[in-house]
Amino acid sequence: MTTTPQKKKHVVARDFDPKRWAHIVFALGGFAAAWVLSNIVEDGWAIAWSYWPQMGRPVTLTANSIGIGIALIGTIFAWRRERWFTFVCEVAVEVAQVTWPTRVETRAATVVVVVITLICSALLSGMDFFWSGVTDWLYGI
Repeated sequence: MTTTPQKKKHVVARDFDPKRWAHIVFALGGFAAAWVLSNIVEDGWAIAWSYWPQMGRPVTLTANSIGIGIALIGTIFAWRRERWFTFVCEVAVEVAQVTWPTRVETRAATVVVVVITLICSALLSGMDFFWSGVTDWLYGI
């Protein structure tokens, strides 16, 4: 009986750079802000149009341009703030130190949550049934 040695996975060691993650966070935050602000500008324009029809109907392209412009200015402002950038870098370092649960641990915790939820639901429904019977009896007197 011969045994063949198992192949080891080749792992490339990369240095963790929190600045890279901070840049990604600011970029994604800018995209999210652009989407939210575009919708807010369009909805605000629609509300204003309902009160003052001479404004004209909301134009999607113009509303999106205004929202994206505001988000771009806000993102650049936030990105250039040294304290905010340092804070996001520190958060990235802390998140990198988190020990995530394994699949088995996650499954066990999920089972515990489901079982406890079912037990609490049964207890609460039993108490509700009991007290509804008591109040029906009291109102029947």
